[in-house]
Amino acid sequence: MPLLYNYILPTVITTVAIILFVVIFTKKYRNADEAQKLLPIRVIFWMLIATEIFKIFFLISRNGSYDTTRYPVVFCSAVMYTYPLFCFKKNRLSNVAKAYSVIPSFVVFLLFVAVQGNYKMSLIQGHSYFYHGAMMAVAVYLLTVRLYVFRLRDFYPLALALSGYVLFCTVLSLCIGGELSIFGPKSGYLGFLYNLFGYVAGNLLLCAAILLLCFGTYGIIHLCTKGKQKKEVSHA
Repeated sequence: MPLLYNYILPTVITTVAIILFVVIFTKKYRNADEAQKLLPIRVIFWMLIATEIFKIFFLISRNGSYDTTRYPVVFCSAVMYTYPLFCFKKNRLSNVAKAYSVIPSFVVFLLFVAVQGNYKMSLIQGHSYFYHGAMMAVAVYLLTVRLYVFRLRDFYPLALALSGYVLFCTVLSLCIGGELSIFGPKSGYLGFLYNLFGYVAGNLLLCAAILLLCFGTYGIIHLCTKGKQKKEVSHA
């Protein structure tokens, strides 16, 4: 019963909400212009900002302090900074911001769901389900309405952006002497890497792995897309 309440129901509800969001707004805006297609993302952006502010004040009122692991610069918070780069005004960072909002959101959502069975449902847990569900919904929606189209050359700026974030967390974690996101010196998730190579070297290796993973992911998508296009041409 605790598993049903704490994990299964929230996961099912979040998944259904993601599907409804994508289906409804894809159907509504598929053939619309770009400005109209961006409207649902703008709404999500302001909702994320509002719930994040609520979370900050709630945690301070409940705990009397605000832990560094909850700072709005953890990896999952990145979309609050990437969405404005493309959903309000197009600029030279718009495309990499969209890329940052797609593949990383898929990965984060899947990892989030994978570990939630260890936690009890609470108001903060409810916020986490909403936040990660919104990230996933926007990521899928960007693809279904073709606001973002995978291009092989996009792997490099995305890898640079992700690596830049990891290095930012490395420096900031050392400066504040605390844990920031999952890239802090005492990270439970990456502790094995830091134990083997050290903190700074471990994160540099992580940046190299990010580069390879981005290239591999975009390379596979590129080959699949290219193969599909060849089939369509041969059948034409």
